[in-house]
Amino acid sequence: MGTIIDVDQNNFQSEVIARSRQTPVVVDFWAPWCGPCRMLGPILERLANEPGSNFVLAKLNTDQNQRIAMQYNIRGIPAVKAFRDGSVVDEFVGAQPEPMVRQFLQRVTAGAPRQTAARQAEKRTPPSDPAQRLAEARRLLQQGNGCDAERLLRNFPDDAGSAEASRLLPLANFLCRPLQSGNGDLDTLTQNAASALRRRDYGAALYNLLAAYNRAPTAGKPQTRAVMDGVFALMGDDDPMARQYRDLVSG
Repeated sequence: MGTIIDVDQNNFQSEVIARSRQTPVVVDFWAPWCGPCRMLGPILERLANEPGSNFVLAKLNTDQNQRIAMQYNIRGIPAVKAFRDGSVVDEFVGAQPEPMVRQFLQRVTAGAPRQTAARQAEKRTPPSDPAQRLAEARRLLQQGNGCDAERLLRNFPDDAGSAEASRLLPLANFLCRPLQSGNGDLDTLTQNAASALRRRDYGAALYNLLAAYNRAPTAGKPQTRAVMDGVFALMGDDDPMARQYRDLVSG
């Protein structure tokens, strides 16, 4: 399973350059106002979260990190650059369809070490202590890793934390497999929400989820509402933003 991180001018050297000496790092240069970025971002994130993925996806906001953008000659976004051994080895500019993005990732990760059998076995065996299991699931959700969190939350033992696990499970399902309705506008909202969650931008995530909730047919509202409730649980029910959005979907 890949890793998705936010990078900036302060940690670019450690999280991209240095880290790329151990594993490929794919940098997504994006900005909040960029429409094509909102199309490409969810594709990159979904592929990074696929089982067996062996690269780090690093997302860099060019508006907030102009020095890095200038250093790497970013003239148009989205721009994607793949780093290995501290250097750019491949790149493309503009939103691309998923098959082309997948081919790009296959090129840049060719020959990269896969997870060891021991690490894969570790992922298959949930912690025996329910509190530890719940804490690990929360950590994974905060990283945007829904698929591994889903494994920990499913069939959760009957314990004091089981109610919270039940609330978080729809969120894990959503991050692993974003809702697909066949309605283009609605699916864009849910994809934007998933992308925002992986950036820990809970305000943007809840904004898009609320818009999706309001536009969804009656039969689809409970599913979206359950995802929002999972976000509330992750943020903490006393969080002012969580309370505000909870009020908007209550009743």
